[in-house]
Amino acid sequence: MLAALTSIGGLLGLIVSLIFLAFQTRAMSRQVSSSNNLAGTQILDQTLGGLREVHFKMLEYPGMRSYFYEASPLPALGTDRDRVLTFAELMADVLDTGLQAIERTPESDNQEWVSYCRFVMSHSPALRDMVTSHSDWWPRLAAL
Repeated sequence: MLAALTSIGGLLGLIVSLIFLAFQTRAMSRQVSSSNNLAGTQILDQTLGGLREVHFKMLEYPGMRSYFYEASPLPALGTDRDRVLTFAELMADVLDTGLQAIERTPESDNQEWVSYCRFVMSHSPALRDMVTSHSDWWPRLAAL
């Protein structure tokens, strides 16, 4: 009889431990998910900071924005061509970094960023040519 009671007590203790473990596991899963989402948000925030820097630099060269948002063709020669190509590289770096952040943090599923990247790619012949010519440099952006 004492052995049966001891066995039942041990079994009840095991059941309570398993229930407690299940609650801890669920709480840990939620915490990991929140942590991953926060990390993705922080990376995207840094990416947006990089985009702001590119835009601020564009302000120093009037008309530069049209090469990325208004489908202006790449200048054929000269300093303007070099400048647009440099901005295209900077923009590609920023856009691809944001896509990489989204890819690595599935919880952040930021379709707005993907949409923005598609918009810029479709409205910038210079960027599109740069990414197409060097798709291994910006693989996520090239995949769009």
